[in-house]
Amino acid sequence: MDSDTPHPLTTEQAKARLRAAAQMASPGAWLHQHPWAALGIALASGYLFSRMRLPMAASTLLTQKLAPLLLGAAIRKVTDRSQHRP
Repeated sequence: MDSDTPHPLTTEQAKARLRAAAQMASPGAWLHQHPWAALGIALASGYLFSRMRLPMAASTLLTQKLAPLLLGAAIRKVTDRSQHRP
């Protein structure tokens, strides 16, 4: 019965677990795990941005400010879906 109690981690073990979790939380780790989804998002967003006919100022605003926000939201949506799959 006493073998079921977990032992506390040492400081080094806790740091190692934290580093491993931080590496898995990076966008690069997600890209390596889901290369086809990343490719699909890149192709779809590239197609959409190339089809837009906007004046130069609006185009600059879109590519520098709004595009990273939209792509980040799309990546978060895809990652949320993939985490809920069994």
